[in-house]
Amino acid sequence: MKLKLFILLLAIPFFSLAQKQLTENEALSLALKNSPLVNASSLSVAQSKQLQKTAFNLSNPEIMMESPTGEFQTVGVLQSFSFPTVYLKQGQLLKQQTVLSQVGQKITENDIKYQIKALYLAAQYFDALYNQLQIQDSIYAEIKKSAQRQYDAGQIDFLEKTFADAQYGEIHNQFVQAKTDLQVTQTQLQTYTGLKEPIITTPLQKNAAAITISVIKQDTGAVVNNPTLLYFKQQQVVGKKSLSLERNRFLPGFTFGYLNQGAKSTPSDLKIRAGINIPLWFWQYTGSINAAKTGLKIAEQKAIAQQQVLSTEMQKAQGDYLKYYQSLTYYETIGLKQTDDIISSSKRFFESGQKDYISYLRNMNDAYALKVKYTEILKNYNQSIININYLSGSL
Repeated sequence: MKLKLFILLLAIPFFSLAQKQLTENEALSLALKNSPLVNASSLSVAQSKQLQKTAFNLSNPEIMMESPTGEFQTVGVLQSFSFPTVYLKQGQLLKQQTVLSQVGQKITENDIKYQIKALYLAAQYFDALYNQLQIQDSIYAEIKKSAQRQYDAGQIDFLEKTFADAQYGEIHNQFVQAKTDLQVTQTQLQTYTGLKEPIITTPLQKNAAAITISVIKQDTGAVVNNPTLLYFKQQQVVGKKSLSLERNRFLPGFTFGYLNQGAKSTPSDLKIRAGINIPLWFWQYTGSINAAKTGLKIAEQKAIAQQQVLSTEMQKAQGDYLKYYQSLTYYETIGLKQTDDIISSSKRFFESGQKDYISYLRNMNDAYALKVKYTEILKNYNQSIININYLSGSL
């Protein structure tokens, strides 16, 4: 028995060290570092930069051998070129597509930050809820035992004893659920951060971010830096460059070469060939230009629609912030003190015999429900700030 106790005492520091406490910023940094989506978006940017080198790609030269006079074989070379501005416009288009990939990378990073911040907050909330219910579970367990003893002694009736049992059962069930939720969120954080040891968060506290919102109104400027909106606006830039490129494809091309079509004694300067490619089949170019125009209009409408969606989401996020800020202020100034007064007064009246078990437990339920409600409001308040920063692109 002593050996088992000794081993247990040695194991306690080990299990304590096995857990790793992470701040929100530390969890965020590890998650971004280990995210396959972030890595994929980085590779997408690199791919776009690699494609920029293809802007001035020329068509393959045509090398031929023929007998122009039927008396000897001669080698000829022909090289076709598009109009010079085509290559310039291709380079501009590819450069803007690289910018599009970079904005897409910002979208991915913004989404990952939001996901990890929300998950970290959920873990903080379930940790606070678990600790709160653990206290309540311990108190109700003692009340249940006391009720059983008094029932056995004939001091209380069956209703009071059963009510105490039911209240403990309900609280214990909530306590077990909170423990499970806490373990799930901690495991999810462990997965995203790539750590092998279990993760614990810092205690839940009020977000100290300064947000000034007095009234909800239409404010498109609040979401102007949102990465998703910037992505759609960059698509417009890409669309304009695509249209410019298609218009330049309508310009004539050129062909240069060296080919002997005469006798061997023909002077070298007469063996040089030059030609021009005339865009005679204009309808195929017109179709491409019209399609590029339509693509640009599509990009413009998508940007307008996205701004509408983000603006309405921002209005809701701001409304939630004001709502939870007001509730949180109430609890911090009045509600929590009244809750503590209810708990202490109910306990005093019960111990002095002025309250029965049913009244005592009902008062305790109401008081602890307010404490749980405060924890939930604190979580929702912090979440509303995360939502606002996510929509404004400032996570």
